[in-house]
Amino acid sequence: MAAVRFTLPGTHLSVSGLVAVAAVTMPGLQRWIMARRENRVLALLLVLWFAGQVASSLCADVPVVEAVLNALVFPTLVGVGAFVLSRLAHGSTSRVAGLAVLASAAYCVFLTISPTGYFEQDPWKYGLGVPSTIICFAAVGTLRRRGHPAAALLLVAGLAALHLFLGFRSLAAICLVALAVLIARRPDRRLTIGRAALTACVCLFAVWLCATAYSAVVERGWLGQEQYDKQHYQSQVQGGYLVASRPEMMMSAELITEQPLLGRGADVVVSPQERQDVVMELYERGVNISLGQQRRLFDNGTNSHSLALASWIRGGVLGFLPWFFVLLMLYRTVLRRWQSSDQLLYPLAVFMTLLLTWDFFFSPWAPGYEIVLGIAWSVVLAVAHLNRPDRAKS
Repeated sequence: MAAVRFTLPGTHLSVSGLVAVAAVTMPGLQRWIMARRENRVLALLLVLWFAGQVASSLCADVPVVEAVLNALVFPTLVGVGAFVLSRLAHGSTSRVAGLAVLASAAYCVFLTISPTGYFEQDPWKYGLGVPSTIICFAAVGTLRRRGHPAAALLLVAGLAALHLFLGFRSLAAICLVALAVLIARRPDRRLTIGRAALTACVCLFAVWLCATAYSAVVERGWLGQEQYDKQHYQSQVQGGYLVASRPEMMMSAELITEQPLLGRGADVVVSPQERQDVVMELYERGVNISLGQQRRLFDNGTNSHSLALASWIRGGVLGFLPWFFVLLMLYRTVLRRWQSSDQLLYPLAVFMTLLLTWDFFFSPWAPGYEIVLGIAWSVVLAVAHLNRPDRAKS
């Protein structure tokens, strides 16, 4: 059968590929969904996301076939990633840690063999940084389990410094906040209000420390002229680094406000008035949007630079719910009381929670990102059912 291809920003998927994936996964899919309540809720939310985006596209006069195919892409990728990797892990903490390492290494190979233009421009920031850090946090858990907490903390601090030096600011901040959590919180103790407040204060201090360290390094010219110019410009913007580096947030807010429930469908068209409103808002905040940047933001649909917000724009509030649910499960995992013998995954759970919080709101879909989502969901299932190993049903 000839592959009928369709396109969405950042991904290409053929109908024949979807059929092949369905054929491989269907035999165990029903058992996987019924085995855990978390899987049932996730599956339901993915179906609602698909239905919501189809409805949004049809209301926007998108042809039926195109509406269905476009709506099928991302729910399918998320579902397949969560299903395949968590099935392989069987809910065992040791297997999840090993799977995280192997899947991340395979992700690095995939990115190297099939590089994108961004990857060729900056391989660390646009590819290798995240899976390499996942591998390191699995090692952090192993070091802590073997009685070397100081070495584990040094490894995390070294990762933060490496990301900062290579210009991957968001990942450096995530590592520093993860370091703060590992220092401030004892996972084998109940999380009281006082301990939660202390952990939050330490995390805020870690964010401030990262921003201060980055500014100092850049001001001394250690990261080159390009980073110096970028930091100097972004520091002058009203709203700080976040607005300056993510002007797409303003556009996303404008579109969601216009259609918060139903969304705009797959073929999002920004009206001239909406475009002018966003550009003027950014101009008032000190963000200079060139014609090239405007084309990047508004042409060929929208570039929201956010997994969750892009889903909300295309499929309404139903497109946002799966991302919210995954984050809710991750935070529940981190905040629970861990038994001392089960803390192998704790550093990885902290990192994945912080990483996905940033990615869901401030990062676009990247080729192969379903691997990262699958690792995160495997951690959720393993920790939620530590006392119920059930290989037959998982």
